Amino acid sequence: MSIWIIFLIYAVLSATGLFMIKTGADNSGLAFSDGLFSMQLSPRLVIGLAFYIISFLMSVYVVSRLKLSVFYPMSTGTILVITSLLGFFVLREQIGFWQLLGMGLILAGVVAINIRV
Repeated sequence: MSIWIIFLIYAVLSATGLFMIKTGADNSGLAFSDGLFSMQLSPRLVIGLAFYIISFLMSVYVVSRLKLSVFYPMSTGTILVITSLLGFFVLREQIGFWQLLGMGLILAGVVAINIRV
């Protein structure tokens, strides 16, 4: 399988994991009582954590096959854009002009990083 397909799967899993952690955290809780620690985790939070752990393991594989100077900016930018789009379409978060411009510049940077001269 192409390293770029694996990279895309990694980025989608990472962004989806972050999204599920955010939405699952609303129904989860941590408590301290009489020196005891209790934790209640929602299924959505647990699935989000699993996605995020899987994406981390995939990132180890991908970063071992790409230059770090290519992998890190690409992964950061790609995950940021996917996460923003999930927030907009699923959570109905607003994306203004400056955020759109920033995402466009990030995508342009990702393309520029991959230009082979």
